[in-house]
Amino acid sequence: MTARDTVAEAVVTGVGTVAAPAGTGLDEPWFDYRARLGPRGYKYLPDACQYLLAAAKDALTRSGAESAGPAGSGRTSGPAGSAGSAGSVGSAGAAGDGPAALAGCAEERRAAVVGTNSAVAALHADITEVVRAGGINRLSPMLTPFFSVNLVASRLSTEHRLKGFNTTVTSPRVAGLEALHVAARELGAGRGDLVLAGVTEAFDPGHGTAAAEAGSVVLVLRPPADAVRPGGALLRTTLRFVPPAALAHESGRRRAGREVREALEALAAPGRAPELIRVVTDGSAVAAAVEAAVRDWSARRVPLSVEAVGARAGALAPMERVAHDLRDGAAGPRTVVAVAGEGNVAFASVDPYGTA
Repeated sequence: MTARDTVAEAVVTGVGTVAAPAGTGLDEPWFDYRARLGPRGYKYLPDACQYLLAAAKDALTRSGAESAGPAGSGRTSGPAGSAGSAGSVGSAGAAGDGPAALAGCAEERRAAVVGTNSAVAALHADITEVVRAGGINRLSPMLTPFFSVNLVASRLSTEHRLKGFNTTVTSPRVAGLEALHVAARELGAGRGDLVLAGVTEAFDPGHGTAAAEAGSVVLVLRPPADAVRPGGALLRTTLRFVPPAALAHESGRRRAGREVREALEALAAPGRAPELIRVVTDGSAVAAAVEAAVRDWSARRVPLSVEAVGARAGALAPMERVAHDLRDGAAGPRTVVAVAGEGNVAFASVDPYGTA
């Protein structure tokens, strides 16, 4: 009934975020690419691509010891006020010389995995409108190639000479956490030494009753064999799939519950039960079943926070929770569970003191 997957591990050395200021309408101009990326070379990129590049640059800038020079040197490459919280994975403000974090990593061993649901939704709408109004010859040669969502992640690879694998995942609501899982799995298999993994979303003009999302979160991931340095964290991920139709039967509900509990059990490092579990739900029947199973597993031993974010036109919300946990200076592992009404379930745990 469910698609099983193993637990994948990676070491997080940096996190970067791009988010609209509180109270800002996502359909209004709020992001200045010149301040975050530079004055040239970025003007004609789609919004989601700009967000992704800025978040990745910030993540590399704050990439633990790799971007801080020799161990204990304390050097930072971002501007004043850009450092992350002490004792937590950093999150920069404006971008610095982030590519320094790539030093010593061969270009063929660098890679990218990006999740998205609506990165080019607005561009698709614009293309449709332009073609209907004036014909195909009116399309912009600068933007039109990005009709393919894969080019968003490809532009990230071009920016930082990531010549290893380049993957885009688009599973509803869980694409960001799924990107972390794919990246960690590939690192564990020895297919790279550094992966930029995360999510990027842009305002979707066709979001309907679902909440629109815009912004990006990117993590710098290293192989699980790397020791967790001060300011880093151990990431553990796994995926499940719960067919909505199966929940119509008692046997299906029991099996779904068992799969979720087994996933949480597998995700918890020996002797390191999570200090908090966040379940990000969309109010669907699948979400209700997963929430019930998480409550059953966590009862009397782990605090649980259920965040009913409702239907969303993107996969950003769960990744923002992961980024928060990385920056929060937590004393122990924290787990985020993301659920989509289509049946996708993704689990991600970050442990600042874990050892891969």
